[in-house]
Amino acid sequence: MEERPSQVIEEYLLVLYKLHRNGEKAKAVTLANKLETSAPTVHATVGRMQRDGLIKVNRAKEILMTQLGIEMAESIAYRHNLAEDFLCNTLGIPWDEVHKHAHQLEHAMTPLVVEKLAEFLGKPEFCPHGTPMPGLSLPGDSFTLDQAETGAQVEVAMIGEDLEDSVELMRVLQEQHMMPGQKHTILERSEVMKSITLDN
Repeated sequence: MEERPSQVIEEYLLVLYKLHRNGEKAKAVTLANKLETSAPTVHATVGRMQRDGLIKVNRAKEILMTQLGIEMAESIAYRHNLAEDFLCNTLGIPWDEVHKHAHQLEHAMTPLVVEKLAEFLGKPEFCPHGTPMPGLSLPGDSFTLDQAETGAQVEVAMIGEDLEDSVELMRVLQEQHMMPGQKHTILERSEVMKSITLDN
């Protein structure tokens, strides 16, 4: 039976996967900030991950996932998204809180549980916050909110994954109907204030 990496390694892989998917570069300091841990701890863990063939570090000190690392990270992301769907849409845990609970559950799910849960949920393509399952993507005409022009009608497709860590912020987004599937009109843009006003 294939041995699953430790929970710590899984957390590192998931952060690297999200950075990779967003086109962001990853360095040790990036991981230290994202995981709120010390630089020595990150360097030690990165060393173990290199030894296990999950990542490589190039001359610019950028951390790159190997194919094995990517496959493991996609498995973790899939489990996380499934857990969010189940907790939110089946158990009724609030939309703004499911991320933190799914983060705990994802590490305990066996392959059989993942398979059966996916079947039970109808093999969802997106998590409740709009994040596509690994291997899938957002609609081709999707764009970030700051690219929308005044007067444009938009439909929320996805909430940025970095925002999910803040229950308070997610609650505000929910109160303002900034959830996948909700439609809004851009009323005003302020380049000076870096703000956008939407209808509710």
